[in-house]
Order: sequence, then structure tokens, then C-alpha cells
Amino acid sequence: MSSRPSAPSTPLPGIRCSTVLTPADVGAAAVRIPALLRCTDGQVLAFAEARRDGPGDTGEIHVVGRSLPPGTAAARMAAQAPGIPAPPASTPEESRGWSGPTILAQAAGRTMGNPAPVEAADGSILLLTTSNAASAHEEEIRARAVPEAEGRRVHVTRLGPDLCRIGATSEITAAVKDPAWGWYATGPGHGVRREDGTLVIAANHSRPDGRYAAHGLVSDDDGHSWRIGWITEDVAGARGPNESSLSLLPGEGGTDRLLVTCRNEERGDASRRIIGSLDRLPSHAPLRAGPLFAPLSGFPGPRIQCGLVATPGLEGVEALLTSPARAGSRTDLTLFAIAHGRCTELGLLLAGPAGYSDLALDGPDLLVLVECGDERTHERIALLRVPLTTIAAAAAAHLGAGPGGAPHHGKEQTA
Repeated sequence: MSSRPSAPSTPLPGIRCSTVLTPADVGAAAVRIPALLRCTDGQVLAFAEARRDGPGDTGEIHVVGRSLPPGTAAARMAAQAPGIPAPPASTPEESRGWSGPTILAQAAGRTMGNPAPVEAADGSILLLTTSNAASAHEEEIRARAVPEAEGRRVHVTRLGPDLCRIGATSEITAAVKDPAWGWYATGPGHGVRREDGTLVIAANHSRPDGRYAAHGLVSDDDGHSWRIGWITEDVAGARGPNESSLSLLPGEGGTDRLLVTCRNEERGDASRRIIGSLDRLPSHAPLRAGPLFAPLSGFPGPRIQCGLVATPGLEGVEALLTSPARAGSRTDLTLFAIAHGRCTELGLLLAGPAGYSDLALDGPDLLVLVECGDERTHERIALLRVPLTTIAAAAAAHLGAGPGGAPHHGKEQTA
């Protein structure tokens, strides 16, 4: 694993930034866990958790969202000054164009979070979330020390393009959670719709022995029913796959492949992140995907959820990844290129406290939704707009011309 200097890397030029959400906007103590969805009509949707009682993972939490109509995103971005300081607090000018914050998923007396949105073929939005009793702690749930009703439950809410609910939130726990699992979380982050119409969401869980594992959820009927599509348990060098991000890569014969990267939560492992690609997902039983994953070479960041988006039009780069820059520190959000199983730093996106993030492509730009602040990562949710020309220049400088041939992640899938 490569070493990392203590100083932040060189800021990427041309980044524009705006604040999307603050605790004051939603009457909360903290805002965290962003998810970003760029719809086929160009609309941009931002999701996050509003944490009423504090920045921690317990207490009453609900999921909120805002929408930005097509054609307004670039115009509403404030120009970013050189040096990329943390974004300022929200102002009416910055917020113009965004819809007002809307509560999308909540339950009295419960923590409801981990937003994972995906767009269905009919243009509706499926928002998957996970909940537990507000007083329950993750370690208690992993140990199966709370009643089943107070443990993790999985929900889906269908939304219109304007983020209005279409029907009631439904529970899908029985279909997507093995009774032997303790902890469970959807996403957080966007899902994808494959060429064949299948909807896919990343998720994770804890096994009976308490160790973490990752898995994916699949819908074959535009979000009306869900099943477990794959399970990633022990990976060579990474024994605790956890929060995952995914994107779509072009495959052979007009098909596509899923690119998946996971946080490794096994503290005794040197590797903090793994990566793998999947094509065929059997319908009769979940794919055991562990052998298809391997440690992500060159990743210097902490054990954390990362933003991921495939970039088929960017020469020599298979995908882009965002993460804090250094192990053990949630500061200095940095952009990395993934190519041929290796992670290469491209430059600094945002100096200062920064944590979870999500990515989307929007025309000539990369969109980055990130939790950040002046002193803590839960002070605001910010949207960064990074020109792809800037990223291409950085990739050329750091990677040179990309070698031909298909990138290789882990072992080839044969069944």
C-alpha cells in the first residue's frame, strides 16, 4: 500500500461549490450520509439524514431530500475561489433552484436512514432505507441483544420526480434480510438500473459471528419486489466487507457489468478497501461473490464509505472515487482514478473536515455530494461541480495513456 504525505494534495482547479443542506434547514442537530441521483431527464436529487438529537448514529433520524430541476445546476453554483476552502453556509442565492427540504422517510421513535435511491424505468424514484429503535446501538444489534422489532428493518418508498410519495412506505425485511444477520444497512448512496432493466442497490450486514459482510439487492420488476443478488464475505486480505458503492461499466455484447467497491471494517487487515466487478447475477440464489473481489491497490484513505462513478468516456480511467485523503482522518476530500485494479490520486476536491460522499455525472461535469464542515463533518451537505476537462488533465498527468485491454478486479467470474 502506498504511503501518503501529511500535507493535502494539489487542489484541482475550476471547482464550484454550493451548500445544499444544513441542520438549521431541517430543524436537526446534524446532517449526514448524503446520496446523489442524477435522473435521466437531467434532474438532480440530493438525499441525506437529518439527525435530530446529535451527530451520532442513535436517536431519531429521518431522511430528507431536495431536487434541482434540469438546467439550473450549473447556473446556481457559486464560483469557487482558488484554494478550495470549505463551502460557506447556505444563502438564499445559493439555494435558489433547489426545492425546499422534504421529509421522505421517518418513523416515530426510530432511527431511519441509509438512503439508497435509484430511478425506475417509469421515472419514479425508489428510495430504500433502514431503521431501528432510536435507543438501539449498532453493537447491541450485531450481538442480537435487542428484540427483533427494535433491530434493523428494511423499507422502500416510491417517490415521484418531484419527491412526492407515491403510496405508503413498505417494509421488505423478510425478502432481503437473512434471519441470521444482525446489523443491516442499505447503501448509503445511489443505485443503478442495468441495461436489462434490473435495479440494483448496495447493502451490508453482520454475520452470526458479528463480522461484517457486504451484499447487493436486486429488483427485476421495477422496484415492486426485491431479493438478495450477491453476498461478499471473506476476501483475501479483507475479512470484513462493509458499506459499498456501485456503478455500471460497459460489458461485452452490449451488456453491462457492476463495479462495486467496499469498505473493509476488519481492523486487523492492512487493506481498508476492496473492489470487484460482477456481470451475471443468478435468479435462483445469491451469488457468492467473495472470490471476485480483491484489495484496492494504492488506496490511502480511511475505513469509510466512498463515492464511485464509472467514466467510460474518460481515457485511461475506469471509474472515479472520492474519499478523505489519509487513513484515520476524515479530512481533505480527494479525487482518485481507478484503472486496472489500482487507485491513483488525482487531486484535492475540498480541504477541511469531510466524510461520506456520492457521485454522479452531469454533462461536462462530475457532481460530488459530500458531508463536510468548518470543524466537523456533520455541519452541512455540499455539492461540488468538477469539470471533466479538469479531471482528464489530471488523469493524463498522473496516469499517462491508459493501457489497452479490460481492467482486472479480483478473479474472473465464471458462473
